[in-house]
Amino acid sequence: MSSDGFNVYELHYRRMGNVRPDWLAAERFPERYACRKPWLDLPKTARILDFGCGWGQQLLGLWCAGYRNIEGVELVPEQARLANESSQGRISVHCMDGRQFLAGRPEAYDLVILNDVLEHIAVSDAVALLVQIRDSLVPGGRIVIRVPNMASLLASYSRYLDITHVAGYTEFSLMQALDQAGFQNHFLLDDRPRFEWKAWRPLAPWRGFQLRARLNVLLHKVVYALRSQTPSPQSFGCNLEMYSHKPTMV
Repeated sequence: MSSDGFNVYELHYRRMGNVRPDWLAAERFPERYACRKPWLDLPKTARILDFGCGWGQQLLGLWCAGYRNIEGVELVPEQARLANESSQGRISVHCMDGRQFLAGRPEAYDLVILNDVLEHIAVSDAVALLVQIRDSLVPGGRIVIRVPNMASLLASYSRYLDITHVAGYTEFSLMQALDQAGFQNHFLLDDRPRFEWKAWRPLAPWRGFQLRARLNVLLHKVVYALRSQTPSPQSFGCNLEMYSHKPTMV
């Protein structure tokens, strides 16, 4: 991508509503920003790479969760600059192609995060990237992937929201790619809404019951049932989030 292309993409990134991470607020109230994903049950000494980190929002969440051995790599210069500037030295974001960055770093990480990246890479190259990430993980290490969900009824909007999107995944094709790259034990994060009494608001029941999310699940289940689709997807949100593992013996 040319420098003009990078500048245009930065404009698009802002237009999509991305927010610059607020490290000052996070320092005061880390519990509000801490990442609590189920894939983050790792020792605080874990070595973590955010591949394609953008402005570093995920890195901020990791930092607030108590992780310090973290770094990012970002291809777009302006995004890498803002990530480094915002963190004020708390983390290191490397401005370069992530595939070049991983070259020569075998078994360097316990966890590699790939948020909103794989859809920008041609399917013919995706498995090779996943293999490279697998090689950069310690035995038993984890990869986390988030991509637009092509099983959603609004999948075409997500797919064509960005002209640099060149691939789309369902939970099944994402597992297929992970299989081919040599990962095992895939786990799809459950995005179905759960009732929580603490969130219940008698005067605003749609908030406590997360009514919109529940209606979205119901709508998708009806549509897939009418189609008699087998297998039927389990995730109906805008995005898929899945984590998997490098075998302990490769």
